[in-house]
Amino acid sequence: MSNPTLTVSHLFKSFDSGSDRLSVLEDISFAAEAGESLSIVGSSGCGKSTLLNLIGGLDTVDSGRITAGEFEVTGLSEKGLTDYRSRGVGFVFQFHYLLKDFTALENVMLPMVMTGSDRRLAAEAAESALEQVKVADRAGHYPAQLSGGERQRTALARALINDPALILADEPTGNLDDRHKALVADLLFRLTSEAGRTLILVTHAADLASRADRSFHLTEGALVSG
Repeated sequence: MSNPTLTVSHLFKSFDSGSDRLSVLEDISFAAEAGESLSIVGSSGCGKSTLLNLIGGLDTVDSGRITAGEFEVTGLSEKGLTDYRSRGVGFVFQFHYLLKDFTALENVMLPMVMTGSDRRLAAEAAESALEQVKVADRAGHYPAQLSGGERQRTALARALINDPALILADEPTGNLDDRHKALVADLLFRLTSEAGRTLILVTHAADLASRADRSFHLTEGALVSG
């Protein structure tokens, strides 16, 4: 792999469990190229979301190294992690986490505004992002006025707004009906691949996982291909 967007090397993570230390991830290593999609499946509590949180800079490793594009994630300061989370990575969770007092447009604008972008430029970019995910006609609506599928597509637009090289998706279709699951999945894979972004997807859904270029199974702290 000549120029990976993401490299995870010899990653270990454990948590305190009463008087014991519970090992969750043990010597995890893999790499992914620009435009490539990887899915990670496994039983509940196996560490899938923990791995995604470590890659996204939301949690810290016990040991090991994570490099995402220009960012040496495991060596970043708090300020550096904030910059990475703002510019280097886009998150799509099972729950949309849209701010209830902001319109769809304002929610999508927010990551750009927080990095110092001009509000007019942020609004134009947000309108374009909402167009990409097919909810431009709902730009002025608040989350409570949107359907579940519209909220998740708005969350996807927000994840893409700063043009990150890496998209991390944790059960992105988990709360949707079958029709909206298919729509969100189609958009997620197409919009990441077409822009040359790397997608790391955590899911319980075998049909969704199978759409990725490569699939891994996380079991007993180890990441197994296939």
